[in-house]
Formats: sequence, structure tokens, C-alpha cells
Amino acid sequence: MPTTIDTVAPAKTYGKGDALYVQAQQIWIILTAFVMSKSFPGTSWEKFDHPNDRIYYSELAAKMGRPGAQRTLSRQLEIVGRYCVMNNLPALNAIVVNKTSQIPGDGVVLHQGRDEFQEIATVNNFDWFTVRPPTVGALRKVYDWINASY
Repeated sequence: MPTTIDTVAPAKTYGKGDALYVQAQQIWIILTAFVMSKSFPGTSWEKFDHPNDRIYYSELAAKMGRPGAQRTLSRQLEIVGRYCVMNNLPALNAIVVNKTSQIPGDGVVLHQGRDEFQEIATVNNFDWFTVRPPTVGALRKVYDWINASY
């Protein structure tokens, strides 16, 4: 057992300049917190003026500490979606939607045979607390696979 703080690795923080797969991990954490917070009345998520089963791109960007960066999240969301599909989990990226249309963007990753609304419902009915967050290494492998596929 560590006896001093010097033997424990320092906590890492998210910030500007993070690799896309690191940003994908941050997105995973934010989205799972969003979905699961509905189980806890009185959370700050309740203040949003939209259906409680989705989050706007702009809200996600703000939660990441990148206000105004909502148009730059497609690659990171694709990494999250592909990781989910590869692991037979609901496609978590589907709950991030356009403020006007209330649906995900064109590049959304969905399970075959599901439309956006079915995927959103599946994401919101899943217990995300039963799944460990993906490691940066796992998300990098997905990122590399996506790049090799194009």
C-alpha cells in the first residue's frame, strides 16, 4: 500500500490539445453521467429546455470546456459510437443532437436495423453504471481502425 503521495500517479485532466480519442473518453464520461443522472432527481441536467433523453452538441461542447466547439465533435462521437457497437452496447453517441432538428447529425453511428429514435431510447434505458469507461488505449484502437477504414 502506498505510504506517501509521491508513490501515487498524479490525476490527469482533460484540456485543449487532447488527442481525439482522449476527448472521446471525456465525451463517454459526460454522456453516461447525463443518461444516468435521470435516476437522481435534482441534478443540474434537469434545467435543459429539451427532451430529457438527449443533449445538444453545444451543451456537450460546453461540458467539455470547449464552448463553441460543437461543430468539431463528429470524429470524437464516431469513436464513441464505434466502440459501443463493437462491444454490443447501445450507441451512446446517438443522444447528441442538433438543437433545431432534435436528431443526431448525418455521421451518427447506429446499430444496424435501428433508427435514431430507437437508438436514443435504447441508450436511455441502459444501465451505464454496469460498464467500465473505455480506456484511452481502447479508444485509440477504435480511432486507428476508423482511420484505416477510410
